[in-house]
Amino acid sequence: MRPKILCIQFRNNKNSVEQEQASIEREAGVYTDVDFISATDLTINWNAPAELMSEYSGLILGGSGEFDFDGNREADDPAKMTTFEFVDRLDALFCYLFEEDVPTLGICYGHQLLGYFKGAQVKYDVVQKKTCSHEVKLVVDKEDHFLFSNLPDSFQAHYGHKDALDRVPEGAKLIMCGGDKCKVSALRYKNNIFTTQFHPEMNFEDMVIRIKNSPGYLPEGSVFEEIFKDDIHSNTILQNFSKFVAMKADTQVSVD
Repeated sequence: MRPKILCIQFRNNKNSVEQEQASIEREAGVYTDVDFISATDLTINWNAPAELMSEYSGLILGGSGEFDFDGNREADDPAKMTTFEFVDRLDALFCYLFEEDVPTLGICYGHQLLGYFKGAQVKYDVVQKKTCSHEVKLVVDKEDHFLFSNLPDSFQAHYGHKDALDRVPEGAKLIMCGGDKCKVSALRYKNNIFTTQFHPEMNFEDMVIRIKNSPGYLPEGSVFEEIFKDDIHSNTILQNFSKFVAMKADTQVSVD
C-alpha cells in the first residue's frame, strides 16, 4: 500500500477545486496517493488532528483564489472574515504539525496560513502582489534541503496572489527569494515542514485555466504568453515532497 498525503483545500469554485486536485495528483502521484478535504467542511473534527492524520504520512495546504488575509478588502469582507475562521479552525492541527514535525507543504495561501501561525503578519502588498511567472533564487546550499536539491539556482515560478508575509517567521529558514517582488518565496520550518508563496503544482497550461477561474487576478489587457513562462522547474519541488513523504513513511515502517 502506497503512502498517502492529505490535501486541505481552501476553494469553493468547483472548477478551481477540481483543477487544483488534478495538478497536485499529477505532480505528487508518482510516489504517493493524495486525498482531498475542504477547510469549509464542518463535519470534520478539526480538534482531533492525530485522528485526522492517522492514515496519512504527509499534508498539503493548498492555495485559494477566493479568500484573503487582507487582499485590500474591508475588515468585514466575508472573504477576509472566513480566513480568520480558518485560522481558528486549524489551530489544533497546526500545533500538532509542529509538535510532531509532520511532513507538510504549504502552497501560496497555505504558505501564508503557516506563516501567520508562526507569528508573521500577512498583508496586501502592492509591490509584491502579482499574477505572473517570476524568477526565484535559492539562498541556501540546496544540497542541505532535499526538496530543492535537484533544482537550478534560479528559475521562473508561477504566482497568483495579493498578500505577502511581512517577514520570515520565527523559527523558519528562508530557502528562496524573489527579490523585492517576493521577499519570502520559500521557507523551511523544523526538519519536515516547507512552504512556498508560488505554486509548485502548476505548469503553464494550469495557470491559463486557473486564472480564467479566478476573476480579477489577471491585469486587464494582459496576454498569458507575455506574463507566464513555460518553466516546469518548480514542479520538481512538489515531486520531491511526495518522494520525501514516501521515504519518511518507508523509514517509519522499517523502524516499526
